Amino acid sequence: MADFRLRSDDGDVVDSSTHPDDRAAVAWRSSHPFTSASSGEGRQLRLEKLIDGHWVEIDALGTAEID
Repeated sequence: MADFRLRSDDGDVVDSSTHPDDRAAVAWRSSHPFTSASSGEGRQLRLEKLIDGHWVEIDALGTAEID
């Protein structure tokens, strides 16, 4: 199990969760559309994974893990 979080372009943590793998986290991220009164076109939530005590952004269009 790994910890994941969603962070806005402004650096705010929007949500966090634990998932068994990156694929599950990518699916979780896609179920969270970013809506904000101040959001401009092209703004999105960034998916980050906790690795060795550091948050690392992972590509929400793929996975960082290889089976």
